[in-house]
Amino acid sequence: MIMSSPQLFEETKRFLTPLQQNLLTDVETILKKINSEDQIYDYAFFVAPIAKAYEGFLKDFFLKIGIISDNEYESDRFRVGKTLNPSLRYKRFSVFQKLSDIHQDGEELAESLWDAWKFGRNEIFHFFPNISQNLSRNEAEDRIDLLLKAMIKAGEFLINNKEIIRRSRLDSR
Repeated sequence: MIMSSPQLFEETKRFLTPLQQNLLTDVETILKKINSEDQIYDYAFFVAPIAKAYEGFLKDFFLKIGIISDNEYESDRFRVGKTLNPSLRYKRFSVFQKLSDIHQDGEELAESLWDAWKFGRNEIFHFFPNISQNLSRNEAEDRIDLLLKAMIKAGEFLINNKEIIRRSRLDSR
């Protein structure tokens, strides 16, 4: 049984590059092939391809709204998590703060993007001592939904705020 709806996957794919779409398709395949009766200790591998797509999506999103440069986008030193972290919002490189400054709903969007990053990526790929990090299937599917919904929200933000984004890009030059 797939908790994540096929419609959620399809809605998300319209905002993604073909490579990112392929990663989502991989997850759909995994969800269909592995039964809930299978005894797997940690279902984090369900989330990994979408977390990877999410990182690429965020870099694309930040570039499109003009809050990172082409050089930052192409750099292997640019760190999405560091720039999106609300604890670092007052640093000059803070994407979180720049997004908040662009639009009245920017801070809420930045919070959503950060939550998806933290729970859908960081907690998947990092080890934290003394914290149980294995995900049940339901928990993994919840993380998948969190990532998909964050990408949809950001994609809709792009569509609904083209003029504000255009002005912001001009102002940043």
